[in-house]
Parts: sequence; structure tokens; C-alpha cells
Amino acid sequence: MGPNWLIVALNNYLFYHANPKDLTVGLSEVNFLPYWVFWMGLAIWLLLIILGKRFNQQFILIYRGQFHFMVSFIIWLLIELNLFLMNLLYGLVGYVGMFVFEGLILFTIIYMIRDKSTSLLNLLYGGTEIESPTDRVFNRVFRFIVKYGGIVVALWIIFRTIFSDSIRNADSLIGGLSVLFLFLVCNILIAAFEIYFMFPYMLQAYYKWKYPEEYRDWEGKSAEKWYGKKHKGKFK
Repeated sequence: MGPNWLIVALNNYLFYHANPKDLTVGLSEVNFLPYWVFWMGLAIWLLLIILGKRFNQQFILIYRGQFHFMVSFIIWLLIELNLFLMNLLYGLVGYVGMFVFEGLILFTIIYMIRDKSTSLLNLLYGGTEIESPTDRVFNRVFRFIVKYGGIVVALWIIFRTIFSDSIRNADSLIGGLSVLFLFLVCNILIAAFEIYFMFPYMLQAYYKWKYPEEYRDWEGKSAEKWYGKKHKGKFK
């Protein structure tokens, strides 16, 4: 939870302790990442760990640990990063550009979820994908937004640089575009990791938990090795 705390601490320093004159861009009038976000995220994460204790069969333990650290923890970190980004984006693109940029990220994540879900459904149940009219419209809108969304945000930053004094020097333009690109790539990489790698992995855990005996027979393990000594005698 160290990285999560550091993000909130850095945000708090910029808002309440740093000299505004030393900042390259102005901060948002609303702090999107107050300390209570960290404490709420920590409480939810610990609650998930406590609830996960009921899944204590030997075959599910590795998935339980991976879920807590590679799924819920990273999602918590991603949320804090984006809230921190929203505070920084205000000085670069204003509220309009800020929500457009975050909307672009959210739309990309939704598209990846749809794409992977369709792929997994075809893998599980067979058949070939038949694109519905809704899917065609969604895919066209997605391609349009991905193709032109970044250009619109970049032009908006240039416009604000020329006609606004919120950015104090020319170097901030390159720096601002670099920060936006870095956050965009970071968001997409983390989301892609969760959707394309961890989601199928957790789906496998779900099916093992739902059909434990079938998987035990398939892997050729004894009941004790599969369920653990704690459950010895409960299963034949």
C-alpha cells in the first residue's frame, strides 16, 4: 500500500504545502484526491482480504493471493493515479479537456473489456463471432475517438498555451504533452494487463472453485493435495 499512500501524500503536498508560484501549472479548484480516498480504498481492500479467507482450499490459495495483489490492489492504485491526474490536468486543459481525456481512457478500457469478453465467450462456447449492429456502431465510434481524441486534446493544450496565462513558459507545452502521453500509456498498459492477463486467470479460478472435483480428476491429484489437510475427510 506504499505507492498508494505516496500518491496521496504527493497530492496533498502540492495542494496545501507547495508554493503555487513554483508550480508549472495551476491545480484544480477541487481536490479530487483527498486523504479519505486512500482510507476508503484501504478499508475496501482489507475487507476483500477478510472475505477472501473463506476461500481456503489448497487449490484456490494461489488465486486468492494473486487477486489481492495483482487485481484489487492495482485497480486501487489505478484509481488514485487517475484522480491525481485530474488535479494536474486542470492546469493544462481545464475541466472540459480533463473530462474528455479521462473519458478517452474510460472508453478505451470499456472497449478492451468488450473485446476480451467476446473472445472468451467464443473460446468457452465455440462458434464464430457475428458482429451485431450495436457492435459495429460501437467499434466505429471507438476507432474515431482513438484516432482523433488525442489530437483534440493536444490542440486544446496548444490553444490554452497561446491564449491563456495558466501555463507560464513554452517548455510547459512539451512537458504537458509528455505527461499526458505518459499517463495515457500507463493507463492502457495497466488496464490491458488486468483485462487480457488477470481476467482470464481469475476466470480459471472461478471455474476451479465451481467445479473442483472435475478439475481435481483432470489434474490427477488426491483430495488431500487438492483441498489441503485442513479439509481432509470432507472429500473422498
